[in-house]
Order: sequence, then structure tokens, then C-alpha cells
Amino acid sequence: MSSTNNPQPTSVLEAKAPAFTTAEAERIAKRGFGVVGEAECLRSERDQNFHLRTREGREWVLRISNPAEDPAVVDFQTRALLHIARVDPELAIPHLLTTPDGSPTHEVDGPDGRRFITRMLSFLPGKLLNDAQPTPQLLREVGATTAKLARSLRGFFHPAARHELLWDLTQVPLLQARTRHIEEPAHRRLVEHVFDHLIEQVLPVLGGFRAQVIHNDVSCQNTLVDGDRVTGVIDFGDLIHAPLVCDIAVPVSELIVDPGDPIEAAMAVVAGYHGVTPFTADELRVVFDLVTTRLAMMIAISAWRAGDHPENIEYITAGVEENWLMLERLVEFGPDFFHAGLRHACGLPASA
Repeated sequence: MSSTNNPQPTSVLEAKAPAFTTAEAERIAKRGFGVVGEAECLRSERDQNFHLRTREGREWVLRISNPAEDPAVVDFQTRALLHIARVDPELAIPHLLTTPDGSPTHEVDGPDGRRFITRMLSFLPGKLLNDAQPTPQLLREVGATTAKLARSLRGFFHPAARHELLWDLTQVPLLQARTRHIEEPAHRRLVEHVFDHLIEQVLPVLGGFRAQVIHNDVSCQNTLVDGDRVTGVIDFGDLIHAPLVCDIAVPVSELIVDPGDPIEAAMAVVAGYHGVTPFTADELRVVFDLVTTRLAMMIAISAWRAGDHPENIEYITAGVEENWLMLERLVEFGPDFFHAGLRHACGLPASA
């Protein structure tokens, strides 16, 4: 059949997510991985995840990848998880369960005729950071955990590490055309301004920074906590090879949105990271731009995807209004005081 009659999505964010039932998930778990348990569907952006509980009390997550995802990218994510488990076994990340023949993946045909790659991962208990009240100590812990994950990935590479990913800050030019989906003109103009600034002023500089594979999504939905401790990080679906400093933009952009002083929150997260892997002065100088761009990306991607995926609109648009208000506040505030605060948090003079 020609591509005209059977168009292929250009991005996993455009393809429909898997839509297996809990009964089908239970069959996949049993046949593919030998896990017999009761399945419960979990919320996700573009893949489908099921929480499985066995009679023996074991807990697993069955992850069904979006069929538009390049198998090489799935392999990239899989190899990264295996690498981290070898390099730093104390890091609390999901661990892969292999099939009876020793493979970390199992392929199945879906009810719509598409082919799906599935993986079985250990379930990490804990409270989502999104549902916790962050303390200064917890904010530092989030920063430190982000750095430890990046440290464990140092030296790891894969041929698919530079794949197309619209959540990659260095791929913002791919998002420019999608700002038209932002209905409010003032919102759209601000997002376009932030994107233009990053492309013209920041990306040329980032090309000279240290780079490696990073998690790229240590977010409030992917971080598990217990009190002031981080107990785990999940969802390695946004892994990418990028400048190392880009990794800190995700937790900072999300954790400054909560009520309180955004500068103090950013300082705590950055200080925690810096205590594990010190930032360079040049890296600290661009954190403000990366954070504002991440907020703008969330607004643009949510507006674009909401129209294409009405079945998942609640998940896609969660927090958009808060992100817009914080973006507006930061842009009006300007980078100087933000930058000075980060330098102070890292034990450096306020100006350089």
C-alpha cells in the first residue's frame, strides 16, 4: 500500500498511544515474561504502562512502547537501563525482567494490527514528587539524584542516542512551526520569543559544552520520594544525547512553579546537582534560558497535542496554566538575579 493511502506519523507524539485492555496486558505479561498478576493501567504520554501485582506480592510494570517509536530508540533506552544497573547498582531505577529466552523485550501484535515492543520492569514504590510538598532538603536531593543519574550514564553511547525528540532542548527549531496551535496570541508571541532567543543566542554556545546521554526527564511525575528523600526515578523514554546542563532544566522548570520563591527553589535544586557534579560558570549562565525554554516547550507541545489526542487531554494539558504564569514571570524578571542566585548556591561570587 502506498504511503499516500497509509500515512506514517512523523513523530511518536503524533501517533496514537497503545490501547490494550488490562486483560490483554495480563496475557502479555504471562506469555512474554512468565508474570502472572492483576493489571492496572497507569497514565502515560505516548506509551502504555500497566502496574501488575502477583499473588506472591511481587510488583511489576509492563511497558508497551508506542508503535511509531523506532525499535533502535527502544533498544537505546533498554541498553541505558542495563548500563546504569551495572555501573551504579545503588541507584533506584527500574530493573528489566528478561523473557524465558533471555531477551529484555517481547513483541506482540495489537488489536489494531500494529506491532508493539513490550518490556517488563520492576515496580518502584513511593510517592510521586508531584504529590509531595518539596522542602529545601528534598529539592537538593532531586538535584543530586539528577546528577548521579547523569554520572552513571557518562561514557555510555548508542547509535540512536541522537534521535528526533521534541522534548530535547537542542531540537527546539522543530517546534517553531507548532507554536501556531497556541490559541492565545500573547502566549504564542512569548513562546516564539523564548524559542527565537534560544536558537539565536544559546544553541551556538551549547555546541561547545560537555555533552553525553542524559535522562532528560527527572520531572515531578517521574520522581519518587519519601519525606526528604528521593527513592527512585522512573520513565527513561526521553533519554537523549545532549549538553549535560540541559538535564537540570527539567526539575528546575517544574519545581519553581509551586507557590513560593522560584529563585530559592531553583537554587536548592542546582546546589544539589553541583554538590555531585560541579557546573562550570558558562553552564550556569545558560540555566535561565534553558528553564524558560522548557516552560515554553511544555506550553507549545501541550497545545499541539491536545487537539490530536482528546482522549488524553487531561494528562497532556496538566499544569499548562501554571507554566504560562511562571514563564511570564521569569521573562519579566530577567536572567540577572536568577543567575546570581544560582552562582551563590554553588558557592561562587554573585557576578563574574
